Amino acid sequence: MRQNALRKLSCAIVCVCLWSSAGAQEVPKSLLPQSVWQLLEGTENLGAMRDMVPELPPSDRTVSAEEYRLGPGDVLLGHIVAPVVQTHRLVVSVTGELVIPRFGLLSVQGMSLAQARRSVEQLVQQRHPEARVELNLLVPRRVVVTVTGYVRAPGMYVLPASVRVSTAIRIALQSGQSSVSAGQRLSLPGASSRQEVESYEWESSAIPPLPSYCTRNVLLRFADGRTQTADIERGRAMGDLTADPLVSEGLEIFVPPPPPEGYPTVSIGGAVGRMLRVAYRAGDKVSFVLRLAGGLRPEAEPVVFVHAPGQPPQRIELDTVGNPVKDLDLVPGASLLVPQRPTPGATRLGIVRVVGSVLHPGAYVIEPGRTRLREVIERAGGLAPNAALAQAYIQRVPAPWLLASDPRIPAEVGLYSRFLYSDLRLEDTVRYALDMRLQRSLVVCDFVALFQHGDTRQDVPLEDGDLIVVPTASEGIYLWGQVRLPGYVPFVPGKTVEWYVQQAGGYSVGADPKRVRVLRGPTRNWLLPEQAGAVQPGDEIYVPRRLDVPAWAQQQAELQFYTVLVGAVSTLTFVVTTIFNLLRR
Repeated sequence: MRQNALRKLSCAIVCVCLWSSAGAQEVPKSLLPQSVWQLLEGTENLGAMRDMVPELPPSDRTVSAEEYRLGPGDVLLGHIVAPVVQTHRLVVSVTGELVIPRFGLLSVQGMSLAQARRSVEQLVQQRHPEARVELNLLVPRRVVVTVTGYVRAPGMYVLPASVRVSTAIRIALQSGQSSVSAGQRLSLPGASSRQEVESYEWESSAIPPLPSYCTRNVLLRFADGRTQTADIERGRAMGDLTADPLVSEGLEIFVPPPPPEGYPTVSIGGAVGRMLRVAYRAGDKVSFVLRLAGGLRPEAEPVVFVHAPGQPPQRIELDTVGNPVKDLDLVPGASLLVPQRPTPGATRLGIVRVVGSVLHPGAYVIEPGRTRLREVIERAGGLAPNAALAQAYIQRVPAPWLLASDPRIPAEVGLYSRFLYSDLRLEDTVRYALDMRLQRSLVVCDFVALFQHGDTRQDVPLEDGDLIVVPTASEGIYLWGQVRLPGYVPFVPGKTVEWYVQQAGGYSVGADPKRVRVLRGPTRNWLLPEQAGAVQPGDEIYVPRRLDVPAWAQQQAELQFYTVLVGAVSTLTFVVTTIFNLLRR
């Protein structure tokens, strides 16, 4: 027994001496192994070492060392070359600390993987200045995440910390097919049915079948009280990792339902990877929508036209890789059009926009001159129940070659040169100039006759750039001017102008009932009450005041009236006297 003890002591002394002599020698960096696998390559222990490495849990994307935050339960694999390779399997404790054999304790709570790697290297270099450290994530920890809101299966989920918020939402959309821990569901209900969610399938979304409003406004509440709005669409299009962050302990994910009254969108069409419509968020730019649409197709021209509501189209040039030379902030309702190069013998395509009371407003591709109004409305899902057909209209954007000769664009000389050889009077010339500046390029079309009475003559062909506007039915008729109670009066079908005036309290003291006018729908035509007939939704009633006449003019008018009256009486007396004298003969 004593001999065995002496043998063990001798072996320990020899090992210490060999270790000290090896530490005193400087090993060339070129001879140092790069990883534990190179150290074990060619040895019989390689297969056993690989068997010891556990299988990694699924991950939706590559985990960045700068992004991944360490937490209790993370399993790390460290390689310390100081000067020989030491391989350690490190586990972050529940207090957020790492125990590094022979070097001590290190707190990594809240650190990213890259920060922890640098901290471990600094700790090791305090004893071995030339040491190098490799610290890799071997097995990510599992965290408890709560998903609520507009999902099919809200509840608590145990997920690897290497997956993102978008993956957690996808799992909660699988209607009970996901692995739910704790067996406890929150009381907040999600979508009432899958059909309700799939009704938005026509809209592009990073997580089908959710509408893009839900994926762009995901509310995150972290365990430390911080809140953040995740924009999964931006994360997918722009590669922004902060827009779709990794899950963490105690994270609460709330997916908001789409507003029942609708929400603003932006759309893109033409020669892009795919045409789409996506919910609008402040700060959206042309580059974001282009990237979300998959970029340009090979036949696309390096230009995009931005159509904003109430503004002329803006031309944005694109560089050789399809990025805008001058990026532009978009507004709600904007539509982007990327034209394609004309191909001999190919069908020419265009794009129209449908806004207002249709089920699916947005941009639609057409064949200019061939695609008709009814077809586009059907592709937009049809008319909404509250659509005001009497106020609907089509606004046409003139072709670029027509804009150059548009008299509204040049200066006054170009406008008035049209009257050089005309016989119009001065007041006609001024009125024409005013009308040209206020003119809207409307297409003659009666939506009521087409969609309610089936008049195919009103199914007009559409052109590239047309804007189809279907307003929402107004709940009242607006009366203004010389009435006692100006404002909105509830619409009642079949009622006349006089009836609405009485509902507004009747005429005021200064009203002139003979000059009442009706402004008809989107055309804004001024009609007499007998011309207008029954008041229609969207009409306005204007009651002017009496004409202002100076006192001297009023006196002159009265004098002229009495003069004419006396003259008429004198003439009548002369005629009667003449007839009486003739009858006496």
